[in-house]
Amino acid sequence: MDIIDIIKNTKDFQNLCEEIKKQNISKSILLFSKDSVYADMFSKLLALAILNDGEIVENENYFKVMADSHPDVKIYPQKDKLLVADSEDIVMESFIKPIFSDKKIFIIRNIDNSMESAQNKLLKVLEEPPQNVYFIITCANSNLLLPTIKSRCNKFELAKIDQTLIEKVLNGSEDACLISSVCDGLLGKALEISKKDNIKEIFSLALSIITKMKSSKMVLNYSNKILAVKDDINLLIEIVCMILEDILYLKVNNGEKLHFNDYKNELNDVKDEYSIKAICEIQNTINKALKELSYNGNLILIIENLLLNILEVKYICK
Repeated sequence: MDIIDIIKNTKDFQNLCEEIKKQNISKSILLFSKDSVYADMFSKLLALAILNDGEIVENENYFKVMADSHPDVKIYPQKDKLLVADSEDIVMESFIKPIFSDKKIFIIRNIDNSMESAQNKLLKVLEEPPQNVYFIITCANSNLLLPTIKSRCNKFELAKIDQTLIEKVLNGSEDACLISSVCDGLLGKALEISKKDNIKEIFSLALSIITKMKSSKMVLNYSNKILAVKDDINLLIEIVCMILEDILYLKVNNGEKLHFNDYKNELNDVKDEYSIKAICEIQNTINKALKELSYNGNLILIIENLLLNILEVKYICK
């Protein structure tokens, strides 16, 4: 099973295909997903469904869209973020008749990465698209999207993918179960993590920080271990947050929705060391550290302060 098969069998995609067959599909579609890889492929398949009246057929349209070479399926931005020039180009292109089919489709990826000025340029064409022109827009963070863009689109929140399906996609990886847990339903993220050969090491370090780091004397040792995986520090911190969430779940609902169910015993052993208040405060401390990392602060100092703050909050908030 691959990402295309999974998307085609989701309720999200099948419902949209039904709307296409009924000719009820909106001309401006906004897809919300934190998984950009998944959202990008979903957008391509949705464009194909629009071209083929609700069906996915491996015809010439299919191969051209998959190769990003279909003359009537335009993908933006060309670089990292949508620019004003891109938006101007989209508006101009939208009034040019399709070449290969009877429809023209614009896929606009990660619109939340663009400036307000680039979004503003699209407002009129989204509100009144030319005949047979469709817009498929992806967005990870709705807070960075203009309300006027949202109001002009039919909005869909793409559901996360079941862990067992992700494991099928990762078939052949000995870390499939762990990766599917870490990715938290984000298929694109799972595929990216599967390229790493140290995911077990990263997870074990995150688990150890929460379950075995007991005193400030241990901070230097843990700091050195974190520096050894510094290229994956954001992933490490993310896993630490997920482990803390699991401890919170164990405290409030007996762990009905754990990320890491295989480690339930280890987390049960330490759950009384972390009050609910401590978990919330540690999350705030982690968010502060992530902000400092994004500003390229002193890595060693940030790591050591984070570890010391975790210990301090843990004991103050007992």
